[in-house]
Amino acid sequence: MQIKKFVAPTLKEVTDMMKNEFGADAVILSTKVIEKDHKKFYELTAGIDKIVEKKENLDQSKLNFLQELERVSKQLSLNKQEKVNSGKIKEKYGQKGKTELKNKSEKSIDQALKKVVENLKDKEIQKNVIVAIIEQMKKYKNFLQADNVENYAKTCLSSMLLTKNFDIKSSQKKVVALVGSTGVGKTTTIAKLALIAKMINKLDVGLISIDTFRLGAIDQLQSFADVSQIDLMVAYTPEDMNSIMKRFSKKDIVFIDTVGRSQNRLEQLNQNLEFLKKINVDDVFLVLSATSSYRTILDTVNKFRIFNYNSFIFTKIDEAPVLGNLINIVTKTGIPISFVTNGQVIPDDIIAAEQENLANLIYHGNL
Repeated sequence: MQIKKFVAPTLKEVTDMMKNEFGADAVILSTKVIEKDHKKFYELTAGIDKIVEKKENLDQSKLNFLQELERVSKQLSLNKQEKVNSGKIKEKYGQKGKTELKNKSEKSIDQALKKVVENLKDKEIQKNVIVAIIEQMKKYKNFLQADNVENYAKTCLSSMLLTKNFDIKSSQKKVVALVGSTGVGKTTTIAKLALIAKMINKLDVGLISIDTFRLGAIDQLQSFADVSQIDLMVAYTPEDMNSIMKRFSKKDIVFIDTVGRSQNRLEQLNQNLEFLKKINVDDVFLVLSATSSYRTILDTVNKFRIFNYNSFIFTKIDEAPVLGNLINIVTKTGIPISFVTNGQVIPDDIIAAEQENLANLIYHGNL
């Protein structure tokens, strides 16, 4: 695997640099903010399988995947402890005994690695991501034992997950919009975030709904707003947005519930965008259902880019049979996850994204 670091002033620029050089098959291994000449920059580390990227034949690609895993696995098999103890083993068991013990240990680690790979594949994690995870494990090859391979795999999985903390304070007024396809749970998610902001963070919260198309959408949000004592206003046209924001000028945070739109209806997506263009929006979350297929999610991610979203919220993790798409999409796009939701209860069933927890969620199916 070829690995390279890219540095740029914005996350979008650094991601574009990576894609221009490595293409669509690149895997994002990590991102961090660094300081350079007293300015903040994004440093992105990405990798690409040099063998697979040149092959178009599917069978050959599968073969290369297995060969790459076998190559990396062999590099991981010999651990530091064996090297340290090699003299003692030889002294006690002789050269033949040392060789037998070494082969047994290597075989045991190989079996553990294969079990890890099978589990990652079972979670529907993309093949290039699996290779990248195993490649990352090379950093720990001197410490690997058969009984700790799984823990190191989860550590590497965790390091590749990008998360973003949603920091809300009364001193920093925010306008937040949620966008996404029909039925992904935007309205329920926005109710959870609004109630957390009000009850836990003690903020003065405002709600704006532009979902005047879906039957009962406004009634649903109005019922929640009444019970929670949160002000709700409805924007029927893009021109309504400015006047509503003036009335909400003293609010600490304002959440905007948009209309659920199919990613294939570009005209309708642009209608939503017209509402948001009328005001300054600080954060845009793209809400995705964890139950959707990788192709559907990727298609949605690409077509919703017109909203310039800066983070993901994955819903329905309690309904999805596997959750490999969380890391598939993050490593594909370079966009972090801020929240996952695991039920309909407001505000309980929402969890702030944290790398280690997400790694356990993906690998084991639970937090």
